[in-house]
Amino acid sequence: MMNNYILFLITLFCWSPTWYLIKFQLGYVDPLVSVFYRFLIAAIIIFIYLVIKNKNLKFSINHHFWFLFFGTCLYSINYVFFYLSNTYLISAFPAIVFSTVVIMNILGETFYFKKKPSLKTLIGATIGMIGIIIIFNDEIFNFSLSEDTHVGLFLALIGTFCASTGNMVHQRNLNNNFLPIQTIAYAMLYGSFVTFLVTQVRGAELLFENSVSYISSLLYLSIFGSIFAFVSYLKLLEKVGPGRAGYVGVIMPVLALIISTIFEKLEWQIDLIIGLPILIIGAILVINQKTKAN
Repeated sequence: MMNNYILFLITLFCWSPTWYLIKFQLGYVDPLVSVFYRFLIAAIIIFIYLVIKNKNLKFSINHHFWFLFFGTCLYSINYVFFYLSNTYLISAFPAIVFSTVVIMNILGETFYFKKKPSLKTLIGATIGMIGIIIIFNDEIFNFSLSEDTHVGLFLALIGTFCASTGNMVHQRNLNNNFLPIQTIAYAMLYGSFVTFLVTQVRGAELLFENSVSYISSLLYLSIFGSIFAFVSYLKLLEKVGPGRAGYVGVIMPVLALIISTIFEKLEWQIDLIIGLPILIIGAILVINQKTKAN
């Protein structure tokens, strides 16, 4: 059980800073070009590791189809929609929308794999969502459909659905004995190519920024935000299932808020002070369970 917590914490602490560091990717280089760079670099690093370890890299066309499907969902299209949603929504809102991934994963497990969530999982997820609502009540209940913000909400929801679909595809691949690290390597490679195609359709130039802030944030996003975070998260998904692993998406906005407090001088209000403990209780209930044998 401690191993599950370690995977959970590694994922959280690798992913949470990415919401802040993405700010350093915006500006001179088109954001989606930066996403292309991010996953291409991550894929190359993983492939170098696999070659050094002399791991098998030859797979059937059927395998490559599922690599492509997985990579398109989790390492491309969801990022495309989230970056586009940021042009319509306040910065914190995409993270809030992404927290619904835990509900989508639970529903996905039920629909695709006929796996009903335990009562404890449902209670924990519900408590966690209540915590999110308390923390972000002002943004949620004062949400306005003016100035195309409804478009941003729709784009963020599509992005979350794509991420959840990627979780389901990975679960399907695991059920069919796909090798996890090789799957991630090919999926990131294919995902980067799909993103590149999207950038070309949008007419974005393939530029690069030679600043310390851009390069250092890109390396963090590639190595820690992609390789370490996704390997840990997908290992957690393998051990506890998509429904419970998806709870990372509920806690992550809170840690992103803490990072904003440190670096962007965010002031904590009473709703954040009340909602955070509730969110943590929900996370404990969801994660602290014995994994049922298949």
